Amino acid sequence: MKWRGIKKFLAVLIASSMVLSTGCSNSVSKDNSSGETSKTGETTAEAGKTTDSKTNLSIMWWGSDARHEATQKVLDMYTAKSGVKFTTEYTGWDGYWSKLPVLAASNSMPDILQMDAAYIHQYVDSGQLADLTNLVDLSGLVGEDEIENYKINGKLYGVPLSRNGQGIVYSKTKLAKYGIDEPANGWSWEDMIAWARSAKKKLPSGIYPLYDVRNVYPSYQEYVQSHGGAKTLDGNQFNFSQDTYKEFMKLYNDLVDEGLCPSADVSISNVELDPLNDNFLNGKVLLRSVSIGSVASLAEMLPDDELGCVSLPQGDGGSGWCQSTIFFAVGANSKNVEAAAKFIQYFISDVDAGKTLMTVRGLPLSDEVYNSFAGELTKYQLKSKEMYDKITADGVKFTPYWDDVPTAFTTWATEYKAQAEAIMLGETSIEKAATYLDEFGKDTASSAAK
Repeated sequence: MKWRGIKKFLAVLIASSMVLSTGCSNSVSKDNSSGETSKTGETTAEAGKTTDSKTNLSIMWWGSDARHEATQKVLDMYTAKSGVKFTTEYTGWDGYWSKLPVLAASNSMPDILQMDAAYIHQYVDSGQLADLTNLVDLSGLVGEDEIENYKINGKLYGVPLSRNGQGIVYSKTKLAKYGIDEPANGWSWEDMIAWARSAKKKLPSGIYPLYDVRNVYPSYQEYVQSHGGAKTLDGNQFNFSQDTYKEFMKLYNDLVDEGLCPSADVSISNVELDPLNDNFLNGKVLLRSVSIGSVASLAEMLPDDELGCVSLPQGDGGSGWCQSTIFFAVGANSKNVEAAAKFIQYFISDVDAGKTLMTVRGLPLSDEVYNSFAGELTKYQLKSKEMYDKITADGVKFTPYWDDVPTAFTTWATEYKAQAEAIMLGETSIEKAATYLDEFGKDTASSAAK
């Protein structure tokens, strides 16, 4: 990227400002403790099982305590199996993304690092990640089309750690109460609107079939994809279509006017997973979009309802996205790239490792791994697999993950939300918003390319 030099300069500034504050981090760094501990803090594999006792891999990830504990157990298992030792560091989300740019700026990235879809492109563009194309085998775990979706410039830099995707959830309990048929999987946009019109006739005042998602940028992207459009924000490229934007905004204006979606004040006040202010949880709307990674949490918050899952509405371009959004990557400057890749292969495919990790990073890639512990999951956790099966069923065409907002367009994405809400509140017109966003995006892309 032409602005790479600027990013590196900023990263160095960040690094210099954070060196003095590293002691304030909530992260934990330690040597793997499987077997006996030497004076240097390194560990020795179980006697008779050492195959690579001289290799020490540094590994860094973010997550919850449950993820930390399960991951550490798998590292211990691998040390006992292979002799490879690990120096670990783990933290929460915010701490992770504060520290990683510092490590990148000083060329001291760990051997293995957890990576997110929202950031992986910028680390590839700045040359920080190793090419793993010929070192990790994903065949048998995910389909060929999905493997291609993970590649950047034709190469695999991030190894997916779980299945994820986007679908729609609804309460079977509530639909039965109102005498409303369940939506059909693989439905089109036209089918969804027809279903909503039928459902509206049976609903009391103040309850709506659909939710208004105009102010949610990823939802706009899903509409663009389902209609075969180009990715709006693609690195430094700006591919905004005023026509598609106007079509999307007018569609939801009409749905609100028809009483199929709530009024603007209700939609704008929606708060994700808040028991009182999430419009699905409080019963004001019958449907809502949700990811595979979040559906179990949603189900737990409605213990008296039986939830059902269905794909997002489809157009000629397909339905919602379906692929992992969390990866393991290897630092480009690692001296142990092959050893790191070998461990990652074990991490994603070994049944014993999978039974230990369970769903701490989401739904496992391997059916064999998932089936090994599925009987131990709660009815809420089982919703993740149910949704995955729905959005990958015959007749449903899923799309690549497009939800990330490139760094250059962070401000544009903020303006997208502001303009959408101004339309919803009647403070601006669709035409004015489309023109403004188009001009602002083109200026942003031009500046980023310098």
